[in-house]
Amino acid sequence: MEEIFHDGERIVQERVGVVSTADANARLITNTIMKGAIGFIEKQSMAIVSSRDINDNIWTSILLGASGFVQVPNPNSLVIDVSKVYSDRDDIFFENIKNNKQLGTLFIELATRRRFRINGEATYNNGNIAVAVIEAYPNCPKYIQQRIIHKPETIQPAIAQKEQGTSLTESLKNWIKGADTFFIGSTSNDGRIDASHRGGKPGFISLLNNTTLRVPDYLGNSLYNTLGNITQNSKAGLLFIDFEQKKTFQLSGEATVLYDQNSEEDLAKSGGTGRFLEFKILEWIVSNEQHTIDWEFTGYSPFNP
Repeated sequence: MEEIFHDGERIVQERVGVVSTADANARLITNTIMKGAIGFIEKQSMAIVSSRDINDNIWTSILLGASGFVQVPNPNSLVIDVSKVYSDRDDIFFENIKNNKQLGTLFIELATRRRFRINGEATYNNGNIAVAVIEAYPNCPKYIQQRIIHKPETIQPAIAQKEQGTSLTESLKNWIKGADTFFIGSTSNDGRIDASHRGGKPGFISLLNNTTLRVPDYLGNSLYNTLGNITQNSKAGLLFIDFEQKKTFQLSGEATVLYDQNSEEDLAKSGGTGRFLEFKILEWIVSNEQHTIDWEFTGYSPFNP
């Protein structure tokens, strides 16, 4: 691989003072899927994917399918069988990757708090999405709330009813205020797209107004992929999941990294880092009846501030 970290990631690592830790953890980032992750990926029923639309805006989506809907034919590639996807097949993701091959994927098993990230280049052909791996690496289990997936006996593709807008309604504000989990997609200037997880106790996200969210940045693996991307390129996309009502809430917009927010309240809110992401909404999509599965909540992460 070429240089693992781009200058946006380096800027954040240097400012936070974790360059040596980041370099040590960078050994986990390769352009092949490690042998131990192949079985994990192939048994998953859920994948988080981030993509870019024709206006270069970033969107983050969830794909739900039968176990084995993603296969790893070799360590340098994976294949998504769209015929085995039973969540909304009209999600913006499917149109996006026809126009832009770059995508970020996150395979996350909420029940075990395991996750593995793969960023790559996709080719959509004959109902399959083939992904050539550019970056592949595991992540730590921090801040993941435990949930168990329960699949229905008979699985039918969902037909979602969509709503769109640019400003938050009261119900959407309440959704965000009560959320303990969301996912974020970001991109570097060279076009590499990333998909990542964020979690905390309900209320960890603040609403500044009808179009702006503020999210604490907790201590993590010191790679700063998301913050580094946003340092280079402000485009980002968020995904919230209503685990009870089978709905998703996708937001596309622009993000800014805030440092040195060192009031007593901000330090408590950020787990002592004083860092936040401020996200400005440009457009949102709510998908009702996005899927047909159920989740059982079993516990908050012990790492949550």
